[in-house]
Amino acid sequence: MVEIDRMLRPEGTVVVRDSPEMIDKVARIARAVRWRVAIHEKEPESNGREKILVGTKNLWKLPSASN
Repeated sequence: MVEIDRMLRPEGTVVVRDSPEMIDKVARIARAVRWRVAIHEKEPESNGREKILVGTKNLWKLPSASN
């Protein structure tokens, strides 16, 4: 996740499809590095018990210096 965060441009999006346990772990890390995270159930026509995480890297803004 840290390497993905390093490579991903601000406002870039990543889609991860994996087991619910792994999605929960990835979501915790993604939120820790200040990504917007949405978790979705799998498509109805697919088999298995996977979930889909969509994470978007935020654009960090430095606070303006007060004079």
